Amino acid sequence: MTSSAPTPEIELELGKLPAAVLETYQEAAGPVAAAFGPDEVNLWAKEGVSIGSQTIRSWEAAIEYYRVSPQVCRFLSFPSFMQWARCGTYLAQDSPTLAVAFFKSSVAIVPNLRPQYIPRWAGLGRSLYKGTWKSSTLAARFFEVSPELVRNLPFWDVEVFASLIEAMSYKSYDVAAECLTLGKDVLPGMGREREPFLAMARALIDTGWREVKTCLELVPRALQHVDEAQTGRFLKLGERLAKVGLRDTSRFLADGTQALGRVPPGNQGYILDLCDQLAAVAPEAVPPFLRSLDSVLTRITVSQLDTWYQHGMKLLQDNPESGIAFFKIESNTSESILETLSSSLELDRVKGILRLYCRALSGAGVEIMNTQELVRRNIGWVDEDTASTDGSKVFLPPVVDHYPNKQDNFSWFKVVSTHQVGHLEFGSFEFEFDRPATQFEDRRHGLETEILSRRAAEQATRQAMADLARELAGEDAEITFVESAPDGAADTGMPEPPGSMRTYTDIGRFMALFDNGKLAFDLFTVLEDCRLDYRIKVEYPGISRAASRVQTETLDKRPNIEELPLQQAMVELLIHMSLERFSGLPVPEEYEEAAVMLSRILHQLRTAAANVEDTAEATLRAYEIISRLPNQTEEDDQWQDQDLEEPGEFDEEEFQDLVNRLQADMEQRGEGQEGEEGYESPEPVDYRGDFKPEMVQLLTRLQADSGDPGEAQPMTQEML
Repeated sequence: MTSSAPTPEIELELGKLPAAVLETYQEAAGPVAAAFGPDEVNLWAKEGVSIGSQTIRSWEAAIEYYRVSPQVCRFLSFPSFMQWARCGTYLAQDSPTLAVAFFKSSVAIVPNLRPQYIPRWAGLGRSLYKGTWKSSTLAARFFEVSPELVRNLPFWDVEVFASLIEAMSYKSYDVAAECLTLGKDVLPGMGREREPFLAMARALIDTGWREVKTCLELVPRALQHVDEAQTGRFLKLGERLAKVGLRDTSRFLADGTQALGRVPPGNQGYILDLCDQLAAVAPEAVPPFLRSLDSVLTRITVSQLDTWYQHGMKLLQDNPESGIAFFKIESNTSESILETLSSSLELDRVKGILRLYCRALSGAGVEIMNTQELVRRNIGWVDEDTASTDGSKVFLPPVVDHYPNKQDNFSWFKVVSTHQVGHLEFGSFEFEFDRPATQFEDRRHGLETEILSRRAAEQATRQAMADLARELAGEDAEITFVESAPDGAADTGMPEPPGSMRTYTDIGRFMALFDNGKLAFDLFTVLEDCRLDYRIKVEYPGISRAASRVQTETLDKRPNIEELPLQQAMVELLIHMSLERFSGLPVPEEYEEAAVMLSRILHQLRTAAANVEDTAEATLRAYEIISRLPNQTEEDDQWQDQDLEEPGEFDEEEFQDLVNRLQADMEQRGEGQEGEEGYESPEPVDYRGDFKPEMVQLLTRLQADSGDPGEAQPMTQEML
């Protein structure tokens, strides 16, 4: 197309306006003439004159019109261009501010908006103008944010949103402006949920218009909790509730999405089905139902939820107030049904019964407490899901949900608390180093004397070497010998001397006899648990059925013995036998005698006459066997099943002969044999809990030394 020079008549008319108008026109005339013909350019120029002549300040709109025309004309045919220009003219008649905002936004709008929608877009902005400066500001703000809205939303959603803003403006221009800005940022990211959300927001205008802004602020975070396939349904539920006058919709949005977020995605549709049924009967019951949902589902399963829900629905139909109290879990009926349905069992609900039970077993004033209290002290116990005792109190997990019904879970509580009371009743923490055993010859004192003598001899040797080195190097030379410690040993690999912190307690003095403290303590724990479980089985027959069930289930979860390195396999073998499994036990062929001897040692503890000192002697003997075995994995074909129900009587001479042969084999193998692994403790037996005899003796000793008789204060980390 050819360009044409500005006509004198147009320049004459523009000269009546501020000079900036003519200057902007002259700058734009060339680019526009390159896009349109002479007659079209003339019409374009005249439209600018018309815009500038509308009101006193409409010349500002004319400047903006001429300024953006070169960019707009690149995207529109001339008829569409003039349609766009006349939209601005009409806006200028009402408010030059609107026309200026319209033209400014057009540069970013026209590339993304079909020409036939331009008049409708202009009309949306025009609909927000009510002849006041606040409405003019709101309409201008709409044009400013329009490029982002049009670029990111279908135009019909822009129209719905604009109508929402218009409705809001009748309530508050300030809130409408805030919602306009929020919508620009929030709506593009909503996808399919946008339409039901806008419908819900529109319904709120009549019942709770102030909620619209809060909902816009909440919705991006809130909907993240809901399965994408269910967000539309949830928002339609919100619209439905808004239409019937539900107040506090923003809270419904927050609470509802959080409640659904705690439900597996596959069950969220079912929850919304229940909400729809509630809304049909009593819409005001939906929010309390959703708010209670998380609490309810911590006590019952989703499959049990319908039973509880149907009771509430029936109440709601008969008496709406009672029904709403039911779904708030404020009625005895609701609590009672949940209690009946609940498969989990909270300690607080049965603490009183368990306290009486434990006191009846022990004959002492045993107190039942939550394991969280024990962990909170920060003095050695770290797992709040594991039962334990500090010597005077039994600590149990806060909730048990091992079984699908409360009765079985209560039985589990009884089995666990019985085992902990067994530690108190049968003297697990009353070990005395100097008290004799009843089932074994006492070897503790001889071993301690031997170790201390060896230690003294080694110390004398080191001193002699130091004296010789000092003599050779000169009297003033400083000689230091550095010793390395084996795995699991103390710094020197030797027992602690009498009077050290480790030997402050009798059990600590005993454990100081071993180079590998980890292996020794694991053996002591397994063997003492075996002794206790046997005593409980004999002396408390009423718990035997529940205990046998728990032991059987525990065995099913234990690792396969033959898959473990040899030392760990032998410890696991003892665990299996302590859980009443004696037949079909896999035993390594090469070390069959060792397995049989370990079984004999364990069987020595399965008598009511055995005491905790017998456990210590059994630990010494089991340690002497297992510590001499190579901790390496045996081939699958090297294992055979054995029946160790009746392994024969334990004999000290046979035991010593076996130890001597294992010692010879170990010396022949040498240390650090290829394939050997470091010893690792076995997986804990969950119902037996956390056994810390040295810690309990230490607490008892410290409290006794403090001179506080009677009920001592709880020991803290600082006191330790």
